[in-house]
Amino acid sequence: MMTIPFKPNGQSPFTFQATVGGIKVFGKVPYNLYANRYYVNLTDGQGRGICYVPMVASPDDFDINLALPCSPGALVFRASSQQFEAT
Repeated sequence: MMTIPFKPNGQSPFTFQATVGGIKVFGKVPYNLYANRYYVNLTDGQGRGICYVPMVASPDDFDINLALPCSPGALVFRASSQQFEAT
């Protein structure tokens, strides 16, 4: 499992790279002022979109997969630690 600390700077979208279900993904996490929330935009190595979903936080005892197209891999955002977990 790979962990990625979520530390947005407020100037530009937070970005990261991870391997989810054997697929190398590139993530961008922009903040939407109108919706007042973050979104997760995942693309593959060729820049093709994998998914664009609201960033929903998972509790410690349950996983909400933000990268369903990459199943059986998972990308989870943990509220308690403010980090992504990629498997």
